[in-house]
Amino acid sequence: MRNVPLTIDRLPRYGTLLVAMLVEIVLAPLLMASGYLVARLAMAAVLGAALWAVGARRVTAALFLFALGALVISSFWTSPAAYTSELCIRILFVSYVTVRILLAVLARREVTLDTIAGAACVYMLLGLIWAAGFLLLEHHSPGSFEIPDGWRLSGSDIGPAMVYFSYVTLTTVGYGDIRVTGPAASGLVVVEAIVGQLFIAVTVARLVGLHISRRE
Repeated sequence: MRNVPLTIDRLPRYGTLLVAMLVEIVLAPLLMASGYLVARLAMAAVLGAALWAVGARRVTAALFLFALGALVISSFWTSPAAYTSELCIRILFVSYVTVRILLAVLARREVTLDTIAGAACVYMLLGLIWAAGFLLLEHHSPGSFEIPDGWRLSGSDIGPAMVYFSYVTLTTVGYGDIRVTGPAASGLVVVEAIVGQLFIAVTVARLVGLHISRRE
């Protein structure tokens, strides 16, 4: 039986990105008193880890600087335009990183630790993309989501709540503590659930197929 090759040239970068995303999910909601600052710092760490994961090429570095700058500006300048711009640029940057990692995973001709870690990063990044989309929708159409008061951080920030809801939707767990109340939100939720399940099915099928072909 052939073991999974221990190719780890990208594993430290992908691993750092995975850890940063897990911190973003777990840490901010736990520290509710200073949750807003922690959430912003955690997101900045995710953006930095995403840049390192794919390499600081010209386009990636430019998008990162725009995303980080927009994050800093919106953190201190509470303007609807600044917040909207930050979310849009974040979606663009994270989507670009997701595509880059996905293409790198698909380019592999054998199953390695890099391939597995890259696929995990893509799956987690999908949750962040939709979380930003949910925030953008709630910002422009308040009431699209029914969010318990316990999930609202200082200043009524719902960033961690939307990240949590996004991953609950992506994994189709559906606890029901946060609910959609409008057709636009329902559409986004359905698409995320479908994409999440299709990604798992297609990725597992490809990895198994590659592993079998290498054994033969």
